[in-house]
Amino acid sequence: MTLAHMTLDRPTSRELDRLLEVYEAFAQGRLDLIPEFFEPDGFYRTSGTFPGMRERYVGHDEIATFWHAATEPWERLEIDTGETLARDGYAAAQVWLDGRGLGSGIDVRIEAGHFVRFRELRIVEFLAFPSWDAAKAEWERLGRA
Repeated sequence: MTLAHMTLDRPTSRELDRLLEVYEAFAQGRLDLIPEFFEPDGFYRTSGTFPGMRERYVGHDEIATFWHAATEPWERLEIDTGETLARDGYAAAQVWLDGRGLGSGIDVRIEAGHFVRFRELRIVEFLAFPSWDAAKAEWERLGRA
């Protein structure tokens, strides 16, 4: 499996820089960095787009389990980022998962949105959405706009 990560030039913030570091570590399979990036009780909530995945992964061990569940079906997986938002301990990003299915050889490109809350630059909650519009709606709902 090959994992890659690409970013576009954009304004930056500490939270956004951290989120991009998380994507890079995810793409490289750097599970050893999970304690650096996530609070001990931090969680990842999936978007519901991929079958067979749990709704939530809580704590460092479960987030490592999520990484395996998210990457094992792919021969190749790239994470491309688009629009981003960041403010006061929060970041959001438009992402595309661009990959080739393991065994099937089928190429896919799926848009998603991420909304992340940080505490001292460690993730408390990482919410995945099936679209960037849904992630932006969460941003606006919580008054981050």
